[in-house]
Amino acid sequence: MLFHTTLLSAASFSVLTAAHFTLEWPIARGFDDDKEPNFPCGGFDSVSSNRTSFPLSGPAPIQLKMGHTEANVQVLLAVGNDPGSAFSVELRPTFRERGPESFCIGGVEIPAGANLTAGMNATIQVVTNGDPDGGLYQCADITLTEETLSTDAYNAHCSNSSGVTSQAISNPRNANETSEGGSSTSSSSSSASGTASSTAGAASSTASAGAAAGGHIGSWAGVWALGAAALGGAAAML
Repeated sequence: MLFHTTLLSAASFSVLTAAHFTLEWPIARGFDDDKEPNFPCGGFDSVSSNRTSFPLSGPAPIQLKMGHTEANVQVLLAVGNDPGSAFSVELRPTFRERGPESFCIGGVEIPAGANLTAGMNATIQVVTNGDPDGGLYQCADITLTEETLSTDAYNAHCSNSSGVTSQAISNPRNANETSEGGSSTSSSSSSASGTASSTAGAASSTASAGAAAGGHIGSWAGVWALGAAALGGAAAML
């Protein structure tokens, strides 16, 4: 009976965890399934001593593991050694991702207009609308560096499960605002398991607790998931 109960408990935990997402790279502060709906950073309010070096110029991937079959996703940046909830730079406007397991947000770049320099510390926050009452949050603390990622280093942190796709959203809202997050545009869909990338449509916004972002500046297009050969010259810019 005890063995049976343990199996049921393990199965229940597996189902619950699968409903959320994890930030695989850059290295996340931590993951707690129960706290992930807490803004900011899924309940991990303290910065990590294990910062990831992140290129100041040139593209970089953000690797996620998705538990939902579809979700709206947004990527934000806060600048400083301990920026709290001040996620005032939007690295990727809200878009729709479909498919569970591995998903790579490719071609992420630090916007030149942010006036950041090598050696500065910052925090990346990925937001999804996976919680019925709001968003789910994961953070990674980074140090900006002049060194760009080699092809091998990039590909080591960028993979997509079979059938995973991403799609631009018309009139995108904050990923944590509703269960819908906007209507998808049919012309911007692409398979994430291929070698598609995009121009980095960096935009800035103002965040508040529980709201995570504001208005957009700049432009963005297409799909941001890259396949394994993305930096080897096979990726097409969308």
